[in-house]
Amino acid sequence: MKNIAATTLKLAAIAALISSLAACSGLSRQQTHAAIGAGAGGALGYVLTGGPVGTIAGAAAGGLIGAGTR
Repeated sequence: MKNIAATTLKLAAIAALISSLAACSGLSRQQTHAAIGAGAGGALGYVLTGGPVGTIAGAAAGGLIGAGTR
């Protein structure tokens, strides 16, 4: 029974990843840079602080910096 639940969870995660990547296909260059900056900033904020406040602040800062790059 555990194997079925684990397999179902993995398939759901893969489906969510594919659909989220497909939704990003129409982004402009500025939006793409903002999304990449937010992801990187959020990851770095979490690593530095280990909490949700650092993650949110890092994502916000990264998104702003990414949107401003050319």
